[in-house]
Formats: sequence, structure tokens, C-alpha cells
Amino acid sequence: MNALLVPEELVQTPPYPNAASPATVQEVEVLAWEELGEQHRVRWQNLRQTQREQSSPFFSCPFIDAVQAARGDVLVAVLRDHRQAVGYLPFHRIGSVALPVGRYFNDAHGVIMHPKTQVDWPWLLRQCELKAFDFHAWAGACETLDPGCLHGTIESFSTQIGIDSAQPLASIEREHKTMRKQDQKSRKMARERGPLSVEIDCRDVGLVEQTIQWKRDQYRRTCILDLFTPTWTRDLMHHLHQAPVDGARGMLSVLRAGEQVVAAHYGLFEDGQLHYWFPTYDPHYARYSPGTALFKEILRAGPACGITSIDMGYGAQPYKRKQTNTITTVAHGCITTSPVYHHRRKLSKLVRQAIKKMPVKNRLKQVFRCLLPHAGISKLH
Repeated sequence: MNALLVPEELVQTPPYPNAASPATVQEVEVLAWEELGEQHRVRWQNLRQTQREQSSPFFSCPFIDAVQAARGDVLVAVLRDHRQAVGYLPFHRIGSVALPVGRYFNDAHGVIMHPKTQVDWPWLLRQCELKAFDFHAWAGACETLDPGCLHGTIESFSTQIGIDSAQPLASIEREHKTMRKQDQKSRKMARERGPLSVEIDCRDVGLVEQTIQWKRDQYRRTCILDLFTPTWTRDLMHHLHQAPVDGARGMLSVLRAGEQVVAAHYGLFEDGQLHYWFPTYDPHYARYSPGTALFKEILRAGPACGITSIDMGYGAQPYKRKQTNTITTVAHGCITTSPVYHHRRKLSKLVRQAIKKMPVKNRLKQVFRCLLPHAGISKLH
């Protein structure tokens, strides 16, 4: 690489406050997000520390601030034990069902609380005037959940970097041929298209728009629902990109060949953890695998930029296995007091599983998406 731009603020890592203790939830109050004061926000961060899985930036107040700015409908259930806040459940209310903040843009969610805090879920839902809480990526302790609420688990992938990226990079290259050979492609791209440079934290708003457009084009090419169809999802990207540098915020990284941007990644960064969220590239440069080239440069630059881990999130996309060295799981399911709603969700799960096993599912998906391009958009409402 000929150039590496590293902002000084990335190397500053704020410490967490002291951890909290387990409790029993006895009271609950539902507030609009903007009603949550500074004392609650400090308590929130304190409780986050008690579960390692909740270090994900999706559990941060700044992420929820950005969702609130983009949508304006975030609620939070404040769980109390003798008037002291002992947990927080942020959610959107769609009818009588609670859904994770940010909908399917949220790759890790759950209750902000000590993992051993006791919750009576049917009682909690009734107190919130809800019949269900649907979740698709529950991260953290599941001990308080009835096993019948859990419909299954999904693998989640990450790369642990630490203070030196050389070892994890070497390990990934040993395991995966495509990663090992990427440097050859990158040198070829530099010879044919111009010197390569990477900007880890690009603040160009125009390039945020370009990244979103590339991603939308990719969704159309691959017959996947365009997640950026609703206006609020695009607004969310901009709000996070403009967030203060001392909390969770959007981080845009770009790879250039000469003066041309050939790959970009929009991630969510907080306290050393980069959630690898929306990678994309210019398809005219596809033969050089610029997306993989950019990932390797982010990995190499990680320690210098304060990045100690890269979280790829859940889902079994092939590139995640090639670019990671740690596998965990997140849960999906539904907590509900309604037998009818429970059976409907279970039936929906069985239908999806049956479709995934069909031998011609990819062709069917293409036809289906061409006929109904906005099918499934309700999961972003």
C-alpha cells in the first residue's frame, strides 16, 4: 500500500465504568427514547459491561440515538428492582409486537442487564401491553428465556486482532487460499489501475452515498431485497457517519486505485470493535477482488487505528468463513403470551426451512424477486 490515513481519535479507547450486580425485575416503565436521561445512559453502559456479548456497538446508546433520529419511534422498557434501574429493553412497537431497534439492520440485540437478573417474561410483556417480542440475533445470556422461545441458533463470525494483526492475518491466509492469493491480485491491480491507497475513516459524505448505491445495485444483481429501500435506512447511515467520535459511530473505509475508489466498507465502530456491516465494490474491478483487498488492509491497519476485533455478524455467507478466526452463535425466536402467535411464528419458520432445502431455490428466488421486488420489505417497517 502506498498510503494509509489513520485519524488520531481512533486510537483513543474510553474505559468502561464498574460492573453492576444481578437483581430481580419487579417494576417496568415504558418510555419514549428521548425521555431517557443521562443517569439512565450511564447505568445502561454500566450494565452492558456485565455481558461480553453486549460489547457490540448495536447495544450502544449512540446507535439507538441514530435509529431514533432516522425513524422517531424508539421505545425503551426500563426494568426496576425497588426503584433502581436493573435493565433496559429498547424496541419498536408494531401493533402489539415488539421488535429490535433498527429492525434487520440490528445484528445483535437483547436486554441490557446483568446476565443473572431474573425476568418474568409473560409478566413483562403484559406490563408493556405487548403480546410478543420477536428477535433474530439475540446475543448474550439466554438463561431467562423459556426454551420454547428459541427457534434456533445461527453462527456468527469475527476476527480477533488484539495489538498485532500479523498473527490473525497469517492464520486466515493459511486456512483460505483466496485470502492467501489476494496480495497477488492487489499488486496486479496496482500495476494496471494505479497505486493503491486505503483510507480507514473516510469522512466524505458523497462516498457514503456512493457506497449505499453500490450496495443497492448489488442487491438487485443478486436478487436480494434492497435493504435501503426505506428512506430511514439511508438516513440512519448518515446519522451514524456524523456521530461524535467518542462513541459508537459509522466508519467508512475506502480503497483507491490511483484516484478511483474501487471498494468501500461501511461499518459500525465502538471501543475497538468494528462491526463489518456493508462491504461493496465497483463491479468494473471485480477481477481484482477489491473487497477482499480492502478487508485485508483494514485488518493490517487495525491495531494502529484502535481496531482490536472485526465482527462479521451472523449468517453463513462464504466470505465470512474466509475472513474470520472465531465462531460464536446468536439465537432467533419469539417470546410471546399468545399461543396463536407462537404457532404462526413456528409455521413460518418451517416454511422458510422447507424453501431453503429446495434444489431449485436460487432460480425460484430470482423469479420471485423479479416479480415482487419489494417482497419482505415489511421486516424494515
